[in-house]
Amino acid sequence: MKRTYPFLVLALLLSAGNGLMASRGAVVPNPIDLFEQSPEAKAIGIQRQIQREVNLPVHKALFYGTHNSYNSRAYAGPFFSYSFPNQQYSITDQLRLGARFIELDVHYVLGAHFAKDFLLCHAQANGVGCNVFDRPVGNGLSEIQNWISAPQNQNEIIILYIEDYIDNRADQFLNIVKSYLGPYLYEYSTGACGDVPSPDTMPKLKDMLSSGKRILLMSDFCYPGAWNSYFKQMFFGNFSIHPKDFRGYPDCNWSRSTYDSSMTRVYNDSTNYFGIYDGVKETGTFTNSNIPQMLSCGISVFGIDQFNPDFAKLGLWSWGAGEPNNYNNNEHCAQIRSDGRWNDNNCSVNFRYACKDGLGNWAITDSSGNWSNGRSACAAYGWQFSAPLTPYETTKLQETKTSKGASDVWVDLTDQYREGYWEKGR
Repeated sequence: MKRTYPFLVLALLLSAGNGLMASRGAVVPNPIDLFEQSPEAKAIGIQRQIQREVNLPVHKALFYGTHNSYNSRAYAGPFFSYSFPNQQYSITDQLRLGARFIELDVHYVLGAHFAKDFLLCHAQANGVGCNVFDRPVGNGLSEIQNWISAPQNQNEIIILYIEDYIDNRADQFLNIVKSYLGPYLYEYSTGACGDVPSPDTMPKLKDMLSSGKRILLMSDFCYPGAWNSYFKQMFFGNFSIHPKDFRGYPDCNWSRSTYDSSMTRVYNDSTNYFGIYDGVKETGTFTNSNIPQMLSCGISVFGIDQFNPDFAKLGLWSWGAGEPNNYNNNEHCAQIRSDGRWNDNNCSVNFRYACKDGLGNWAITDSSGNWSNGRSACAAYGWQFSAPLTPYETTKLQETKTSKGASDVWVDLTDQYREGYWEKGR
């Protein structure tokens, strides 16, 4: 997202370009490598795997990601290119940190070869503020292509949001996108770009994975022709706010019916043009206090500025610290602990059971037993043995546990059929 400021060009000329300098010093571990090796990264990956396994519609799934993903200090170039960055890490590293919502602002303006090109730049809608040394869009698309085609990422799904200022050159731009990402692009068989899917027709995660179409495209604007087969206007529409405007849980800003039918987004802006525009003041910031509340509400899209390993770890809404760890190679069933966090435990331990009643509300059995008896124990009450699949459901289950005086409960998730792959009982 961008703001329109007439002083932008002057600000760029005055910039000291401090972000272009790098210091020399002792070799330190790569923070991206450290994150990927962390138990938090493993647990976050399992969160995504579970949401794919149950085929959640995309508006119910979590797309934790970045704002102005392309505008990074990692790409700082001549004449103050990207000198007011929203990010510190490259698009590749943002993806490695778990960003699954990527935003690219694309302008059709003069490029480095003295010819117009589609550039990734942070500018006004008319292109003022773009730098001829800003990167062509193909550079960003190439990073996404290399990441999503890597074997270790073969099950990952992302949303690619294009803020498009492409001079109505829709077919030309779409062909560029397809040349890099074509095999992975989700295609719509019916409807126009402006027709946001209903809850019943939303793309679903497992279906996307099965088809290999693992990139969902969104745009600001719509155009005639083939664009309508690939792009939808922003799924979150008017349901997009800044952290400054978030009212916390359980208010959650919007009705539950909104969350049940639409994507919702929170994004911030850290841009500071010498204090003339202060993005932090205007939009607020993400914190270790408000992110968990946003997750509890069911916010589906996060656009976080200055995304780093600490922010990445705050996207963990399920498993407890160091879990699941398969202690003694004998823990294959999921329990919700007294603190609301998930844990893998020995399936023969006795706990009460988490169930859903006929209205979809959480209920807790009075009886307890081992994990395998969960289905029959819930059925005895006319309920269904269940597991929370979203942060909101986890929060509601914890509230029900507290009201019923329940401490630890079994939920319907296990990896006893395939180690490390969590699914409902068969």
